Amino acid sequence: EQGIEVLVVNHFNSPSASVMLFGTQKGNIHSWDLRSPDEPFVLKSLQGTGYLTSMALGNDRNWVVSGTSKGYLTLWDLRFRRPVKVWQHSRESAINRLATSFVTPPQTWGSKSAVFDGRPFAFVASGPNECGMFDLMDGSCRECFRTVDYDNSYRNNARDEIPRLREVAFASPSQRRGLLASGLGKTLASVLPSSFHSLNAIVGSIGAMDSSFLITGGSDGKVRHWDFANPSKCYVSSGLDVMQPNPSFERVDLNKTCRLMICRQAPSPPANEFESERRHRKLMQGATTETNRHTDSIQDLKLANFGLISCSRDCTVKVWK
Repeated sequence: EQGIEVLVVNHFNSPSASVMLFGTQKGNIHSWDLRSPDEPFVLKSLQGTGYLTSMALGNDRNWVVSGTSKGYLTLWDLRFRRPVKVWQHSRESAINRLATSFVTPPQTWGSKSAVFDGRPFAFVASGPNECGMFDLMDGSCRECFRTVDYDNSYRNNARDEIPRLREVAFASPSQRRGLLASGLGKTLASVLPSSFHSLNAIVGSIGAMDSSFLITGGSDGKVRHWDFANPSKCYVSSGLDVMQPNPSFERVDLNKTCRLMICRQAPSPPANEFESERRHRKLMQGATTETNRHTDSIQDLKLANFGLISCSRDCTVKVWK
């Protein structure tokens, strides 16, 4: 497809091939066997669901989940090369980043059946500074990680605020024509921007009870470390202003299988609250070392053996140990 933009890329190895998956502006997911010139298969997205914005492979390489600019998620079976389920995220905003897991969330480990209950899960970053862990068997949210303003209260209506995946029936030809007319003809730039801060990068691990974590990077320039169970282990490693207070984290248990982790981010104090003498000393201190934080949107995060790698729109790549 010459002249068509490639929007998302992923790669996996199988016993017989080394396959690169890439999604294009037309909404199709193409495959490329790096060891031969042939294209093994093409997954054709449902028309009208928006532009592809993210894609993640399942741990067993038998399935892939894709997300779009309109908040639709599609679960694909790579063995039969067909869509299995389609959902729309309740926030109805772009799916910024996806990750997958085949391990149940830690809060269910007390159940004996949960030990053997391996099933597909997806971490979905969509909406205002929020990431949810969803069970792809039924679309339910098992854990939600959210950043809010310091003075917002979510305890009274936290259950209603939990994101959900609404299953969408496969459209008939007439419905597909209606979806196509509703927005796929729009330009890519007109559907991607949003008026709120969002999460652009997520990495993490689900392991022992005390070592399950999620790291998120957002358009607000902050890298947040989330523990799945203990708010006291959550913190912000990059992005806070010099005089900005540390955020507070709290946990809200909605039921035995659903949990909400909240980060209350305090704003930076206005400049007129700084002591004039302190400002004067800062201005006169001369050359200083580079600030140990990103100053613009976090674009990607990667875990390595030696630590965390982050890259930002401020044209810097940082390594955190």
